[in-house]
Amino acid sequence: MKRVLVLRAREDAERTSEKLRAMGFDPLLSPVLEIVATGAAIPQGDYDATLATSAKGVEHVALDDALRAMPLHAVGARTERIAQELGWRVELVAGNAQALLPLLYARYNSPARFLYLAGRDRQADLENGLRAAGHEAVIVETYAARAASALSKEACDALLNGDIVAVLHYSRRSAEIFLELAKDAASAEKLRAIPHLALSNDVAAPLELALSISPLVAGKPDEEHLLKLLADKS
Repeated sequence: MKRVLVLRAREDAERTSEKLRAMGFDPLLSPVLEIVATGAAIPQGDYDATLATSAKGVEHVALDDALRAMPLHAVGARTERIAQELGWRVELVAGNAQALLPLLYARYNSPARFLYLAGRDRQADLENGLRAAGHEAVIVETYAARAASALSKEACDALLNGDIVAVLHYSRRSAEIFLELAKDAASAEKLRAIPHLALSNDVAAPLELALSISPLVAGKPDEEHLLKLLADKS
């Protein structure tokens, strides 16, 4: 039984589980994050476009006529699909924030004002890149990720018994939370013995520091390449 520990928030983890089962793995879910809406209001004013790097950004805000009239520029195919289903007018789409920036630079030659629907915990690449180019990014944190208080008993038992072929790490914060929670489940030696697969070098960093290991890192920072890495190592 090839059990893979998935730490993503519940909804994301369930989608990942379907893919893992299709690949012949047995997903073990123990979300270390819970996604909650913040209820943050949209500041009044004129915007040239809306930005979203996650589907959660658009799922947790009310879409009014003013927002509907603006183009939405998105990161990720799922963000694009969910936004369109909710009635947004999606125009530019890229695989990650770094890839979206040059598209925005080419589209907006003069300083623009963007409404960025973001999570409370995020990488600042997009907003920093826009500001460095003379644009304004008004950030509205529409959702937050709350840390779990413990791993599931099943996950703890699997870690203790070495009954896991891999742990998938999708974000730096979730990796950090996992390390804190896993201390009560298994020794550092047992945790080091389990293969850890990370979406990026940034995600891998806390694992390297805490466990003195070199996690396997996906070729590109997306789930497709993370799961390819899992398939290649199995």
